[in-house]
Amino acid sequence: MIEKLTLQRAIEFAIKTEQVGGQLYKKLATQYAGERELAEMFELLARDEEAHEKQFARLRDSLAADAKGDLGPDDEEYLRAVATAEIFYGDNEASGPADKIASREDALQRALSLEKASLLYYSAMREVLGASAPLDAIIAAEKEHLVRVMRYMFTGAKMRGLIDEFP
Repeated sequence: MIEKLTLQRAIEFAIKTEQVGGQLYKKLATQYAGERELAEMFELLARDEEAHEKQFARLRDSLAADAKGDLGPDDEEYLRAVATAEIFYGDNEASGPADKIASREDALQRALSLEKASLLYYSAMREVLGASAPLDAIIAAEKEHLVRVMRYMFTGAKMRGLIDEFP
């Protein structure tokens, strides 16, 4: 049986998503070390993922005791569906192994897929959790990641430093 999803577990899944992203981007930075600007983009993304992981950990730790309990059945199923469908299953599995990435285009597509999946999941979390300055800052940063990866894909525009506002 699948474990019951609580708000705390939903946030822990977000932490795991950031860990997966950070590990992927570190591997891609090494894999594409010969393409300096691409490697730098992946290094920046990896650092941001580590920062988001810490932000989510603080958010989880700040939850009131009663907020760590069960989600309503609709919210639970919604978060579970978004998380599993976009991040861990399907042809465009965002969290797949980095060793299956065969080209620069594959690497950029994987980054784009992971950023889109993260943004969708975190936006769903905001719907369930409600207003949250830390979550809003992470969502804003994920939107920026998505735009910058897409811009790099289409124009080769160098990815400058990504600075998250930490509430």
